Amino acid sequence: MRENLPRPAAAAAAPLAVGVVRPSVPHKRRNPLAFLGRFEPRFVADIISELRKVTWPTLAETRYLTVVVAIVAVAVGLFLGGIDLAFGWIVQRLFF
Repeated sequence: MRENLPRPAAAAAAPLAVGVVRPSVPHKRRNPLAFLGRFEPRFVADIISELRKVTWPTLAETRYLTVVVAIVAVAVGLFLGGIDLAFGWIVQRLFF
């Protein structure tokens, strides 16, 4: 686990002599949200570690299960719609 240790004091930049050009160093592209990693709560780290252990379904399994869910949803919808129509018919015959 990372400890919060004091940072070493920054060394003062030595003044450049007159006429000396400082070599340009290309800047690396940095992640603007990288500082959030230091403040990451432990439960977020636990979630990430658990998500890495997950066995994700293949594309074929995902398609199959999507079709199964769609068929079951349509079947349940038709069943409940039929019951609704039947009760509506019964209530209409009895009370109107």
